[in-house]
Amino acid sequence: MSLAKNIIAMLLVTGSLWGCSISQEQGGDGQMSLAGSQWLVEEIAGEPLVAESQVTIGFTDEGRVFGSSSCNRYNGGWHVQGEELTFSQMATTRMACPGTLMQQEDRFLKLLGDVHRYQVTSDGQLVLETDDGITILATPSSDPAQ
Repeated sequence: MSLAKNIIAMLLVTGSLWGCSISQEQGGDGQMSLAGSQWLVEEIAGEPLVAESQVTIGFTDEGRVFGSSSCNRYNGGWHVQGEELTFSQMATTRMACPGTLMQQEDRFLKLLGDVHRYQVTSDGQLVLETDDGITILATPSSDPAQ
C-alpha cells in the first residue's frame, strides 16, 4: 500500500472515531447527552440552596440516576427522548435531618419527580424543567463520589 493510501485510510478512521465521539456527546437532535455526567444543584425552584448544603445529580451510562438530595441519598432510573427527560423507580434513604434541609430535600425530590424537560445552556448549566415551568439549575461537577 502506498504512503498516500495509508494516510487516507488513517484520516478515514480518525474521522469515523471523531464522529462517534460527537454522537455520544449529543443526542440525535443536538441535545447534549446526560450519560456519564455529574452536576451540582445551584437553585431549586429559583431559590439558592441552604447554606453549606449540597444537592447533586449523577447520570450513569446504564440509565441510572443518583445523588445527594440535601441530607439523604437517592437513586433511580432515567430516560431521555429528544428534550423529554423522565425519572422512574426513585428510592431514597430516610435519615432525619434539620428542618431546613428536610424542606429543601422534599422540594428537590418532588420537583425531580415532576421534571419532563431538560436543556444544557450555552454556558454549560443543566436546566431541569417541570410542565409548570419550575426549574432545577445545576452546574457541572467532576466529583465521582457524588
